[in-house]
Amino acid sequence: MDNIDFITVSLNLRPSQIKLLNSALNDGILHIYISLHPEESECPFCGGKIKIHSYSLRTIHHSDICGHPSIIHWKRTRFVCKDCQKTFSEKNVFSPDNFSHSYTVLHTIAKDLKNADLSYEYIATKNHISVSLVLLYADSFLHIPRLRLPENLGIDEISSDMAKYGGAYLCVMVDNNHRCLTEILPDRSKRTLSKFFESIPLSERSNVRFVTIDMWQPYKDVALKYLPNVTVSVDNFHVVKELCLCFTKFRVQIMNNCVYGSPEYYLLKHWHKLLETDEYDLDYNNPGKYNGFFRMNMNYRDLYNLLLDLNPNLTLAYQLKEKYKIFNRDATEDNCQQLFDDLVKEFTIAQLPCYEEFLTSLKNWRTEILNSFKRPYNEKKQSNALAENMNGRIKTMIGVANGYGNFERFRARALYCFNDRLMYSLTQHIYPRNKREFKPRGKYQKNQTALTTSELDIIEDDPIFSD
Repeated sequence: MDNIDFITVSLNLRPSQIKLLNSALNDGILHIYISLHPEESECPFCGGKIKIHSYSLRTIHHSDICGHPSIIHWKRTRFVCKDCQKTFSEKNVFSPDNFSHSYTVLHTIAKDLKNADLSYEYIATKNHISVSLVLLYADSFLHIPRLRLPENLGIDEISSDMAKYGGAYLCVMVDNNHRCLTEILPDRSKRTLSKFFESIPLSERSNVRFVTIDMWQPYKDVALKYLPNVTVSVDNFHVVKELCLCFTKFRVQIMNNCVYGSPEYYLLKHWHKLLETDEYDLDYNNPGKYNGFFRMNMNYRDLYNLLLDLNPNLTLAYQLKEKYKIFNRDATEDNCQQLFDDLVKEFTIAQLPCYEEFLTSLKNWRTEILNSFKRPYNEKKQSNALAENMNGRIKTMIGVANGYGNFERFRARALYCFNDRLMYSLTQHIYPRNKREFKPRGKYQKNQTALTTSELDIIEDDPIFSD
């Protein structure tokens, strides 16, 4: 009796609903044989009196019970109306009529799809179904329309083989305020971006107040053209990244001009991070440790000073780099303009070839860089940190799946995983909306799975399951 009660709870049924309930464990699979007391009392078409017409056996795959896969064998009643002679079946409380899996299984699959760390293959194995069926359910349940543009929009890109129209990057859009993914476009070209924003009503586009981008010109051009009330900001991370890249190239250039094995080459090869990061303790009082190359005890400050004495241009380049990093860290909306212009003058006066491209970027993106120091929300500077973080999470999702070949399916899964406001929708029909077109497969004969002898014995012995 305890087992019967446990199965009843697992099926989400009340004892009063059950007319017959039997179970059998065969080959590690729990088979549940059940019939219900019909709840139908009148014809749904004309309201007339009804009577039993016939029975049919429905097989429904259910979730694991006590660690065993389970299958429901439901004897379903079919009625006929005495007045209009129309027939109809008993209400299906186990699954949607067109599905062979129970509501519990479908709900579990939908929850698993929400976890970006689970591949389609893992979900299929966990729920004892095929990968193709998981994909079919994903296409049916995850219908993601275009989401409304947020007030604070972040735009970035991610390298992917799924990019279309000859591009190499997908365009990723995030809501910086609600911290979620809002859209993925098949490429980041001006044509695709323009087409996307043109399809959105002007009233909605007018609500966008801030856009954060990296230094990709089409983002800026499209944002200023289609978003009338927008303030475009360049993420300072990308500015500093370009600056550090210029400094690194200059350091490598000097190193390659040094004699191999010389102290200059050794310092620039093995201790360059002292000039490129802030993670080292440069305290003079630190005793350090023995250095095999110089054959003496040296701390980080000693090595740092030797690096700065190697080349005056390297020292100047390093000082300018550090000044910009301090400006980026400490400047405010009130003083950033004057400090920025002073820095541009210093870079110009220095006339270092390594910073020519960076200086051009500072001049071309001056307005957008200064806009990033505005703090319209929660006293935080405008940045593309969320988009960069989202790119990493999307890359992880792609890696777990060993890549995606279907962009529409990938977009739906990514938005579902990384936007908490999106939910799945169980329907009565299967919609393979993201299925790609292939050549039609040839004719084949589908194998029908027969019931085992023990299953037939249970059915035949019970009068409810007999003819």
